[in-house]
Amino acid sequence: MRNEPFTAGMRVKNIEFKSELRDIELARATCAILRARRVAVLIQTDEYVSVPDGRLKRRTERDELSGLSRAEWIWYDRADRSNARASRWTRLDDAQVSVRWSDLDRTVTRIIMKRRELWQIENIRIHLDTVVGLGNYFELEGICGISDDPAEAKLKVETLIEKFRPTLGEPVSGSYADL
Repeated sequence: MRNEPFTAGMRVKNIEFKSELRDIELARATCAILRARRVAVLIQTDEYVSVPDGRLKRRTERDELSGLSRAEWIWYDRADRSNARASRWTRLDDAQVSVRWSDLDRTVTRIIMKRRELWQIENIRIHLDTVVGLGNYFELEGICGISDDPAEAKLKVETLIEKFRPTLGEPVSGSYADL
């Protein structure tokens, strides 16, 4: 759906930043000025389950633009800090989740529903999220491939934070499930 070169079970590192989004229209205009490409408009439901390390969620999503749908598990680990920070994540299918956490209690602890506008500039994903019950949020993800320098991705993310600064509210340290 999103032309991403990642397959289930592949671990990826990225640099992330999240904040409140005070002006979604200005954020869209900033994306256009920066010549970001609008990739998708996603309706996502994330169902979180408890795991001993990191966070695990089952995501179902439908792309409003293409009509395509999918479901997958996403495991991720990152520090709960409000500045740009490193994150590791992996996409998993049901079988991989069963192998990694053989005795996993799949009781859902939190459900997050959102509409995500996904924009992209080079290896940086821009998320303009409208989260049910929470409001609008802004997120940047600088994807670091095997040969990419995380410091370069962090610099790109920090530069984009400044470009979007007039649209942003308070930085957010945790996940939507923590809010």
